[in-house]
Amino acid sequence: MAKQTKPDRVRERILTSASELFYNEGINSTGVDRISEAAGVSKRSLYQRFTGKDELVAAYLTARGPALIDVFLPAEDDDATPRERMLAVFSTLRAESGAGDFRGCAFVNAAVELPDPAHPARAVTLDHKLQVEAFFARQAALAGADDPDGLAQQLAVIFDGAMCYALVRAASVPESVHTAAETLIDACIPPA
Repeated sequence: MAKQTKPDRVRERILTSASELFYNEGINSTGVDRISEAAGVSKRSLYQRFTGKDELVAAYLTARGPALIDVFLPAEDDDATPRERMLAVFSTLRAESGAGDFRGCAFVNAAVELPDPAHPARAVTLDHKLQVEAFFARQAALAGADDPDGLAQQLAVIFDGAMCYALVRAASVPESVHTAAETLIDACIPPA
């Protein structure tokens, strides 16, 4: 009989508190004392579960990634066309950026705050961004783009740029971002 491990509720509380604080207040301005206090645990308990803040930041991004993928990237096995799926990303971004607690992209924010490319969170950040770009590349290939990877790269730049635009202005992503993505997609995909 396989031994089942029960969830570490303290680790989950630490990660939940760190996630909220890192996203809303910033990684560099949030210390382990603040995280421990918010999670209702001692620093000793935090360090028993994470070797340090660097590991906690990487764990925060690792935990956040799948949820963001689920929010922004539509299912690939639905009835939508690849073009519709690519554009749905920008429609969702526009809607999400209108939320009062929108602070841009957690992964871009982390990369800005953690300039050392060897920081463990940077690998998590890159992996997440490559997943988004790979989604665009798959859809572009299905749609018949001559250069699916090139189109995917351009759409990823528009996506990240739109998040930064909304964060800096404390405003929703404008409709013009969707229009720009649509124009680019239509220019790169031959007519049916």
